[in-house]
Amino acid sequence: MAHTLNDGDEVISGINVTPLVDVILVVLIIFIVTASVILRSSIPVELPRAASAESSTSGLLNVAIAKDGGLFINGASARSLESLPRAVADARVAARERGGRVAAFISADVGAPYGLFARVVDRLRLEGVTEIALDTQPQEAIR
Repeated sequence: MAHTLNDGDEVISGINVTPLVDVILVVLIIFIVTASVILRSSIPVELPRAASAESSTSGLLNVAIAKDGGLFINGASARSLESLPRAVADARVAARERGGRVAAFISADVGAPYGLFARVVDRLRLEGVTEIALDTQPQEAIR
């Protein structure tokens, strides 16, 4: 029972790259979704509820205000409002690449100091950001 190599029995010495790329893309998508969920859950913000709230998407410049007055800019902890101009400048660069304008998305805890919220909005306006959206959670319509 001698076995001979025919044309159909050639040794496969290469690797099919297509399934490998598919697996890598799926892992990348899972990583991106997981990272955004972890980032959003790591900032301690209880959003107010509003009947007119919509599902939110990440804005170009995300600012979060925690209950204890902690400030987060694009998910990173900020020491003070003095970090805001640099973040706005970075957002402007990104907006120019996309051909749009800078928009801010503010998530403030229900118990956050209103004075800090007002100073954040004021500072954004002084930096030239006029498109400011407020993040809320949807609730059932109040009757």
